[in-house]
Amino acid sequence: MNKNWVVIVVEDSYDDVQLISTVLSNSGIEVHVAKNGEECLHLVEKFYPTLIITDLAMPKMDGWEMLGILRDDPKTAQIPVVAISAYYSSDLAVDATAVGFAACLPKPVRPRHFVEQLTEIIG
Repeated sequence: MNKNWVVIVVEDSYDDVQLISTVLSNSGIEVHVAKNGEECLHLVEKFYPTLIITDLAMPKMDGWEMLGILRDDPKTAQIPVVAISAYYSSDLAVDATAVGFAACLPKPVRPRHFVEQLTEIIG
């Protein structure tokens, strides 16, 4: 089901990029990496992803600002964006989904269940 996915991982932490990229790649998912929201917006134009996974706190452009730009553009408004955060709380998850994130997950991600979670999120 997810073999044709193209996912952009937006994350400034090397360890998190490695973990997430490896888990996705091992499931046959094509992965592209951006270090911040600005880089992600350039990649979106090139690859039109199935899904974007983004950290919320990053330099230059954070996940919140990036989501706003994606949602304002009719060409990218429907791309599911999943937030990940080291500062996860149920309040953060409510705030994130209220502004348009498809979901908000705690970091570090749980490799064993991560792809299953994403499959459920994007239906």
